[in-house]
Amino acid sequence: MEQTNGTFMYHTNCIKCGSSDGVAVYDNETSHCFVCGWNERKTNTTRPMVDGAQQVKVMMSLPSDIEYKALDKRKISQSICRKYGYGYVTDNNGNKCQGATYYSDSGVPLAMKLRYPDKSFKFIGQPKEVSLFGKQLWGSSGKYITITEGEIDALSVAQAFDGKYPVVSIPNGASAAKKALSKELEWLNGFEKVYLWFDNDEAGRKAIEECIPLFPAGKVKVITHNEYKDANEVLVNKGISEVVNTFYNAKDYRPDGIVTVEELEELVTKPVEYGLPWCFEGLTKLTYGRRFGEIHLIGAGTATGKTDLILNQVAFDIQHGIKCGTFMLEQNVLETLKRIAGKIDGKHYHLPNDDNIYDVEQLKLTVRKIRETDNLYMYNNFGSIDWEVIQDKIRVMCHSYGVKCFYIDNMTALTSHAADERRFIDGFMESVATLAQELGIWICIVSHLNPPKKGASHEMGGKVEPSQFTGSRAIQRWAHYMFGFERNSQHEDENERSKGLFRCIKDRYAGSATGRKLSLRYDSATGLLREVDEEFSSVEAEDFEEKGDY
Repeated sequence: MEQTNGTFMYHTNCIKCGSSDGVAVYDNETSHCFVCGWNERKTNTTRPMVDGAQQVKVMMSLPSDIEYKALDKRKISQSICRKYGYGYVTDNNGNKCQGATYYSDSGVPLAMKLRYPDKSFKFIGQPKEVSLFGKQLWGSSGKYITITEGEIDALSVAQAFDGKYPVVSIPNGASAAKKALSKELEWLNGFEKVYLWFDNDEAGRKAIEECIPLFPAGKVKVITHNEYKDANEVLVNKGISEVVNTFYNAKDYRPDGIVTVEELEELVTKPVEYGLPWCFEGLTKLTYGRRFGEIHLIGAGTATGKTDLILNQVAFDIQHGIKCGTFMLEQNVLETLKRIAGKIDGKHYHLPNDDNIYDVEQLKLTVRKIRETDNLYMYNNFGSIDWEVIQDKIRVMCHSYGVKCFYIDNMTALTSHAADERRFIDGFMESVATLAQELGIWICIVSHLNPPKKGASHEMGGKVEPSQFTGSRAIQRWAHYMFGFERNSQHEDENERSKGLFRCIKDRYAGSATGRKLSLRYDSATGLLREVDEEFSSVEAEDFEEKGDY
């Protein structure tokens, strides 16, 4: 071993054998690798004092020749690169790459992050000792400091402000942001304001949420650009002025879900418009239409025609350019398609074509039109009726195909395998409401009803009450609208069997529709439900008892 006659300072990696910490560096500018025996001595130099020892300015393990030149593709000048110590280097294996030098507070190089053309990174030197990239350039106090997620972004912000204002970056990406800033809290709190400009992606947003609590309330501002992910993308695509504007448009940090009056002020006076129409004009007027983010429940007895009611609405929607997703859990997709086509043409396409009651060629034409509009997507319920699976299918239909209105018929099929039906419905309703808000979609769910405790059954036209919905408490808590469909499907008179009453049980939006009714009539020849001016009423308990129809 060579006699160093110096004071030991630190260990680093060896440029000869590749050992990560085999080289000892001494204050007289000598170094020795205890793994392979490599030695080096430099003379006639004077170095600044760090931590009481005379430390070399350029560590023996770092590339000695750094070429500073403009990063043309990044639109960053040579002077900014030189100021921050970012240049072109050759690593110990002879590979050309870019290097970002990390210094001690007094300007002594501690490590270098090498960036290769394939966007891979490698730290050399003393990475465990590094601080924030660019910290050595700035004092311990100031009006504000900007922190970015990467070195290139720090250079980009510095470029926009001509290198005059404090800008630094974290060394190891978003996942380690909290750890990096925690080490520098005393220094960072010397500035009046801390501006965080992390990448506008999930990792960057998560890092911001983790770092905010490190600072006093109101100290942090968050910078984001609506169109571009990071500062360099803004610089490259929009120029210096847009970087500056984005900086000055920084907002005080506010967790997701909190909205200020300022953000809504311009929208308050915008005229309120009707939502999506129903197939019944009277219902559109009562409810002011259907709005995305809402969930509507329709309750009806067995064999009262609730599926016909739903498919009436689906056929209306797809003819009016509204993309629909259907989850008909008690009906195969072929029958669903035939029934929807039948609602469009007023034909019973799902029934045997006895006596040529419908034109097969017309059916083909209607189905072709449905296909060409690309407004109908059906779920094959024989795959699974598990809510988690259906929820995933809804997401796919929404994101991949632009579907905005969803029909689930019926909820009983989903709850049939639940160990605890009421508990399942509690979670299910909350999940549906969250999904509707998250995706900005409208969801209609059909529900069977519990039998009335007295009076006529629902199959005989009995009045639908809120408490008769299975899991009614959860449904009433989460549903925006609840409707009941009443029809005496058992009546001997065909005219009476054709009558239907659509009752609004709950109206969260305006409240005015609660208790209001629509009279509907079923046309057995066409299979269509139509709104009529006639006044229909439920089979009340006393009428039921007098008629003795039960």
